[in-house]
Amino acid sequence: MSAPKNTAYYVHTLIGLIIMFGFGLLEPFAPVTPLGMKVLGIFLGLIYLWSFVDILWPSLAGMLALAIVGYAPMPVIIRRAFGDLVPVLVFFAMILFGAIQHYGVTKYISRWFLTRKIINGQPVMFSFIFIYTTYVIAALSANILPALLFMWAVLYGVLQDVGYKKGDRYTAIMVVGTLFGAISGQAAKPFTGSALMIVSAFEKVSKLQIDYLSYMTFGFITSSLGVIIYALLIKFVFRPDMSKIASINTERFEKDKLPPMDARQKIFFACLFGYLGLILLPSILPKTIGVVKFLSNMGPWGIVITFVAALCLFKIDGKPIMEFKEIAGRYVVWDVYFLIAMAGVISDALTEGATGITPFLTEFLNPLLGGKSPLIFMALVTVFSMVITQAANNGVMGVLLSPIIFAFAQQNGANPLAAATLMTFGLHVAILTPAASPYAAILFANKEWIDAGDVTKYGSIIFIVMVIFYVLIGLPLANIIF
Repeated sequence: MSAPKNTAYYVHTLIGLIIMFGFGLLEPFAPVTPLGMKVLGIFLGLIYLWSFVDILWPSLAGMLALAIVGYAPMPVIIRRAFGDLVPVLVFFAMILFGAIQHYGVTKYISRWFLTRKIINGQPVMFSFIFIYTTYVIAALSANILPALLFMWAVLYGVLQDVGYKKGDRYTAIMVVGTLFGAISGQAAKPFTGSALMIVSAFEKVSKLQIDYLSYMTFGFITSSLGVIIYALLIKFVFRPDMSKIASINTERFEKDKLPPMDARQKIFFACLFGYLGLILLPSILPKTIGVVKFLSNMGPWGIVITFVAALCLFKIDGKPIMEFKEIAGRYVVWDVYFLIAMAGVISDALTEGATGITPFLTEFLNPLLGGKSPLIFMALVTVFSMVITQAANNGVMGVLLSPIIFAFAQQNGANPLAAATLMTFGLHVAILTPAASPYAAILFANKEWIDAGDVTKYGSIIFIVMVIFYVLIGLPLANIIF
């Protein structure tokens, strides 16, 4: 780290800590209580530190800060953070889905998509298939970053082979489109990453449970339509020169043939769809059926732990099917784990009656969200969440907005489950600024293949189109499904 970066790092750290501990010294504004001011200061400090400094140590500092300001004793905070079911599910899901990536199963899935004959001589169809493949791989991954980097690497090879370079419109469009596919996959599963963070925060404050099958059905439909829309934008709006890619065919991806899946890969392939099937089964069949009732009682936590335990128990050629230490060392993203652990604690603190924060936010936002029809309210929620996530972490914003969305949904007679699902997916369309998400930051930093101006140009178009899409298509669809 260079001296200027060191200086900026410590300046941002100091500012974040001042916000964290200094905000609570200000005069409370009703109905926020003195304790509420301290909790709000910790939350605002966390947002600043998470955005400009780091994820891991600020999350731990936030836990310490809650104890220091007297919100709760440290043992209580630790139990709430690490004893909650959400971090447990995140940890073991990272292990299972990380192993699926590690042993190369996602490569076979991506190769299947990219060797469909329909792409031969069809540049728009190739673009759609490529971006949709990124979506699928991201949706089946514990962390979308490896999927994004893998698909970008494949894309760069294709672009170089056919003669595209940085500065070409098609290059920029496909680099942005690959990220769009990845972030679409990020929201696809309500039991990993930021989507789990938002869903669990909403379930805590609302005491409602979002049905996994309904959530994933909504996500599959909207994300698939979103990628189709992107392909249509390429054809009718962006209109890049695609003459160089017009000769693309499946031979490009078939020339380096993958060997047949070995026994270990076949097992992990079965585990991937087996796990998804088992956690969705209670949403499909009556819980009065013995096995369905058992799975419902186990929940996604028990099911994923069973898979991990079995994969460590059974061996192939004298070695466990899954090497737990190796997978945990490579695929458990501790930043995400501690972020989600801290988010659960701060979510409880923000909604604690003794803080007065929720009544204040409800009163403050009442002119915007209060007294609206259910459809207008949900449209406003969708637009607001999609705008605000361009400047702040989507998971953190989901935690903050969840109690507000639930309160106003009840007031306005809107479907709270549909509103929460719309908010979750809207918060994942984070592409316009480096602060929108870590993945957007990587996109802006990818100066070898794209200029920041092109990111803003094409990102703005897809953002506006997706806002319209979620309001006109996503909103009624969510109300139908939920």
